Amino acid sequence: MPLNDLFEQVKNSYDIVEVVSNYVKLKRVGRNFVGLCPFHSEKTPSFVVSPEKQIFKCFGCGIAGDVVTFYMKIKGISFKEALLNLAEKAGIHVDNRVFIEKKRQSELVEINYKIAKFYHHLLYFHESSEKAREYLKERGISEETIKIFLLGFAPYEGRVLSGYLRSFKEELKKGEELGVIKKGADGSYIDLFRGRIVFPIFNTKGECVGFGGRALEKDEEPKYLNTPESKIYKKSEVLYGLYQAKEFIKKENIGFLVEGYFDFLSLWEKGIRNVVATCGTALTERHVKILKKLSENWIIFYDGDLAGKKATLRAISLFLKESIFPRCVVLSEEDDPDSWVRKKGLKEKELLNELQNMSTDAISFVLSFYKKDYQINPSKTFKEMIEIFKPVEDPILKNQIVKELSFQLGLPENEIFKCFSQKTPVLKEQSLEENSEISESKEDICFKIIAQYLVNYPEDFPILEEVGLTKLLEYNNFSKYTKFLKYLIEELKKKEPKIDYVPDLEFQEILSDILLNPPFEEKEEVLEQIKRFISRELAKKELKKIAENLKIFQSQGAKEEIEKYLWLLKNSLANKRNSHINS
Repeated sequence: MPLNDLFEQVKNSYDIVEVVSNYVKLKRVGRNFVGLCPFHSEKTPSFVVSPEKQIFKCFGCGIAGDVVTFYMKIKGISFKEALLNLAEKAGIHVDNRVFIEKKRQSELVEINYKIAKFYHHLLYFHESSEKAREYLKERGISEETIKIFLLGFAPYEGRVLSGYLRSFKEELKKGEELGVIKKGADGSYIDLFRGRIVFPIFNTKGECVGFGGRALEKDEEPKYLNTPESKIYKKSEVLYGLYQAKEFIKKENIGFLVEGYFDFLSLWEKGIRNVVATCGTALTERHVKILKKLSENWIIFYDGDLAGKKATLRAISLFLKESIFPRCVVLSEEDDPDSWVRKKGLKEKELLNELQNMSTDAISFVLSFYKKDYQINPSKTFKEMIEIFKPVEDPILKNQIVKELSFQLGLPENEIFKCFSQKTPVLKEQSLEENSEISESKEDICFKIIAQYLVNYPEDFPILEEVGLTKLLEYNNFSKYTKFLKYLIEELKKKEPKIDYVPDLEFQEILSDILLNPPFEEKEEVLEQIKRFISRELAKKELKKIAENLKIFQSQGAKEEIEKYLWLLKNSLANKRNSHINS
């Protein structure tokens, strides 16, 4: 069965209200149901589920979609996984070929877990593991924590794991695929980890997807080593300890972000359970999106040295992009979270209070970091600071940052605003001359409204086609709304268009968003605005194209072509002038 057909069958097998009710307390309000959004923190319900249209939308964070989208986001899995899981639950028969890749990934997960158990066993029973156990004891890691996180030991010999995997027929090759063993020049296999503490890495479903290893010998390089990325291990998406900590983060509605395995384990050991760590890689946008689903309150707790502070600045910028205003713990240059926690000797509430007292807001952290440089070269340093805050799209947060920078630096607010990226302000959606989302360009909003109009009034497509809608879209290939419009137009050209169903996940969100928006109050006025917009933009695009071609022919010295394009340019300018007069 093709995935598109499966998608339609799955949607028809579920009532979205029933599915959402398993995760969100819903209350009927008129024709819809409302509740608190499960994807961001809120006190006033803005999450709406439409039983009639079988879609949902949060008017707070903007997430929208159908039953498959909701299940995918609430479970933190891929669209394909969500579709197959729901199909299985509904008893829908799926061609076994669809499950081949899923089965393959399950086999790799199983081998990783077997390896984790093997290394964990070696920590207690291998003849050379005493040093590893002593090392963990010195770092303050208890037996309970070792068992919860399945910490292990990789012996120095280098062929222990490969020998273990050799006893299982197919698993040697899979071990190589996972990167835990490597084939040498002589064709024999050698272990990736040798003489190291091993940290199994679990995804949000509790599956073992990779490993980290910490060298026991002081001179061993690299000190930390991770298995490479594989079909089941994506470093940009996986966070160490998230599986064990996610419920604590949700419960406390705040989380600590650290960089190292031992930074994480030291905090966990002292009773701070709402903590996660990156796995030997820098923080990514994907990481922050995952963290945002658990809480919008985060404290960055990185090393106190220069590298740690620079990493904190980068993390601040990534959090701000997701409209999260983080706090940051400031340590002295010689400290890292692990050494500081062990030095302090505090536990649970006392440690938590100390950390909160030591934390500062993101703006104060940035200003403190750049203080000396700003005194020496204010212009250059100010530009560097602004780059950190540029990703902010939320207008309220941006205004807060501008006011604080203005107060602290003694600069006019309007001058600071100019330094931010030129984004269009938040205005109404009903007019094509106005904007609705600060993160979208004016042109994007116009195409969004055209899409909304065609979904509500598909019979008017010939009118928009006559003024050049399809031709205009050929000049705009990058916006998600122009891509959606092209898909919509292809459907509208069919004898029996299906505009209430789209297979593409991004298109589903756009369609759900459109369907839950109120219809236009003045349909005829909006239609006229759309027609004027299409005519005007098409004239601009064609004028630009003529000018570009003219420049090319001028460089080539083609006189006849130059005369032809000068004539076209003259006529286009006249038409453009007339269109301005008419509009």
